[in-house]
Amino acid sequence: MTHYIEISTVRYEWAHRRKPRGYRLWYFRMPDGSTFCHAGTYAEARQAATALAQRRYQNTGAPIQLCA
Repeated sequence: MTHYIEISTVRYEWAHRRKPRGYRLWYFRMPDGSTFCHAGTYAEARQAATALAQRRYQNTGAPIQLCA
């Protein structure tokens, strides 16, 4: 069963004036307030954050926020 997971990039785009892309250390704020970080491309980091959210928040939708 797939649950709805949304990654918001609004704050990142406002601060950096561009969409997230490229290789760097990416930080995501999870629904419970914890921070998840991943070094790699944005696509890889987004995939890792989504996989973590699916494991951690199995029965609910999980809004995730990109921090940096």
